[in-house]
Amino acid sequence: PPELALSTRVARAHRRTHAGKATLLMPPAVAPLAPLRAALLASAVFTVRGHASMISPPPRNAIDSSLPPWSHGKHPMTGWIEPYNCRCTNGTDAECNSGQSCFWFSQGCTIGCAACDGQGQRFPSWDHCPGTAKPKAFTDGTYLDKKWWTANFHAKPGSYDDIWRFHPWRAPGKAPVFDACGKAGGTDKEVFNAGAFNATVHAMQGDLGSEVLKPRPTGTVWRRGGTATARWQMTAQHGGGYRFRLCRRGEPLTEECFQRTPLDFVRSAQAILWNNGTRRPIRGSFVSGSAVRPEGSTWARNPVPRINTDNRGLAREGECTLGPPRRGPWSAAKGDCQQFPSPCPDVDRGWFDCDAHPGEGGCATGGNDDHWGYCSGDWTLGMVADRVVVPSSLRPGKYVLGWRMDCEETAQVWQNCADVEVVGPERRDRIVS
Repeated sequence: PPELALSTRVARAHRRTHAGKATLLMPPAVAPLAPLRAALLASAVFTVRGHASMISPPPRNAIDSSLPPWSHGKHPMTGWIEPYNCRCTNGTDAECNSGQSCFWFSQGCTIGCAACDGQGQRFPSWDHCPGTAKPKAFTDGTYLDKKWWTANFHAKPGSYDDIWRFHPWRAPGKAPVFDACGKAGGTDKEVFNAGAFNATVHAMQGDLGSEVLKPRPTGTVWRRGGTATARWQMTAQHGGGYRFRLCRRGEPLTEECFQRTPLDFVRSAQAILWNNGTRRPIRGSFVSGSAVRPEGSTWARNPVPRINTDNRGLAREGECTLGPPRRGPWSAAKGDCQQFPSPCPDVDRGWFDCDAHPGEGGCATGGNDDHWGYCSGDWTLGMVADRVVVPSSLRPGKYVLGWRMDCEETAQVWQNCADVEVVGPERRDRIVS
């Protein structure tokens, strides 16, 4: 549409060479945009980066941490269109060896589509398969009840303002994926939205995790009928939620295999684990019912609220910007700028102060935009820790633990796979959780 004045830089980032011609990729569903909506779209195009990964058990996807560029907790930039990395923390450990684990995902995936299309632009109200019939009711249990949303929560479900209604978290588990263990870079060729992967001896852009990532012993042993710990982190976020599941090693690592063994959460055991080792129990939000797949399984909502300006529902919508210099004051109170209440409001009362915490997370690079509260924002101040129930019906043996996170503000599904061993109750001496 003529209202969209994309800069040369963004236009170049969105070009694709096809049959010798360069094409600017535009969604088919955004033509009738008023100038205000166009401004919203342009804002969405410019402000997108976010990835997450499983930290414990260590996933196969972090195998690059064994190579010199990523070894000993280093996190060099990945990609050239939108350089990014998987910086992380692992409690009080000196190193967080995540490699490129946050770059294994599926890109361009929306509810009701038969497959993902790999396109990484973040346009509002973009259905990536508009010709496919979809349920029209947003109140019949087909889609997630808005009390579980993580963004845009004052929009009417299914309305013009409900700009993320096609994205994976709105029907957890129902959006397609490229691969149950993720695709390197999220698509075959590098695209916008940090869809990149630096080629190594282990993988290259477009490789499927289930095919190229070899078993990676972690020493993690779980007892069937017991509970076990799993942790994940994000370098930046797009809301949504996640679940853990198992597939017996030796079987094809497909969505069908993982969906047969979803793991329930110990709902009273979710916690924030800060970088200094402090563990803060929080009250998690867990979703089940007909809106999720497999039906009756349990998903956990991302407990860390996003802070941004471009969604309905903020107390001071459009006023939550950080002007120059980047470490300058915000124009509104943090509580007015986060998408839902912080899980630890007693300590998460204001903007995180980089001057008081030099060297922590994004503060190491002089910015104050990568983590904006102790339990809120694009968060690098710690990890989310969960306890999951190990089904008593499992046969002892080796399994692959899958972590799937369905995003709400992007058409992305983040995925990691890790190796665990399940033993019977008589092998208590071997339990490592």
